Amino acid sequence: MAEQPLKAHFVAEPVELPDGRRIRVSAYPDGSIRFSVDGLPYVFTEAYLSGNPEKDKAIVKLSPGRQGSAAAHNYAEELARRSRP
Repeated sequence: MAEQPLKAHFVAEPVELPDGRRIRVSAYPDGSIRFSVDGLPYVFTEAYLSGNPEKDKAIVKLSPGRQGSAAAHNYAEELARRSRP
């Protein structure tokens, strides 16, 4: 019998960003955290997940973009395309 996926014990209310994208955060009993972000695609631009746990925080940065390209440049192009009539 396959193990059942963990059910989130905490799901935050979605946060709407100024451009309409939404971010949701869920926490699970095993200590894992899940982030859900609208407006794909995204690329990792920063990940700092270890260090001194008493002083440091985990940081994960996602930037809008297309795979294999400069994320910021593609996002600027996408915003310009959306604003054209």
